[in-house]
Amino acid sequence: MIFTTAYDEYAIRAFRVNGIDYLLKPVKENELTAAIDKCRKFADNKETPPADIQSLIRSLTNPSAASKYKEKFIINIRNQWMPVNTKDIACFSKEVLNYIYLFNGEKYMIDYVTLEEVEELLDPKQFYRANRQFIINIEAIQTVKPVENSKLIVRLKEPNHKLDIDMSRLKSPEFKKWMDR
Repeated sequence: MIFTTAYDEYAIRAFRVNGIDYLLKPVKENELTAAIDKCRKFADNKETPPADIQSLIRSLTNPSAASKYKEKFIINIRNQWMPVNTKDIACFSKEVLNYIYLFNGEKYMIDYVTLEEVEELLDPKQFYRANRQFIINIEAIQTVKPVENSKLIVRLKEPNHKLDIDMSRLKSPEFKKWMDR
């Protein structure tokens, strides 16, 4: 079985159930050719890779049960570690360093180099990458204001209401679908 998807988060599960290959969309012709050649090799040798079909079916029909998103982040306060529940985080911000803003207004630095790293750890139903500087929790949104050129300004609930988050016109339709589910 060759898996193809636009999301790399399912790759580990694909290999756990003995998929032959995993291709990210848009699929490149040379990668598809290599994957098909790999399949032919198994077929020509009359070998079949062992497959746990039941596990594959479960992971494809109920992806949330198999996938685990980060439940806590560790922050460093005065040389002490403190766990913060992900559900308590209003947004992630890239300033000079990466920060989290909690629903109670507290702001802490986190030890991740990029917001891309953070984004991969978050449930996309709960968090949305608004732009290069912000990942926002749907529960933290107070209002969304359309502005010129189909852009949006997202205002967070108090006490983080001073954070106005700009969103490009290209992301606006996708963001509206994400919010309106």
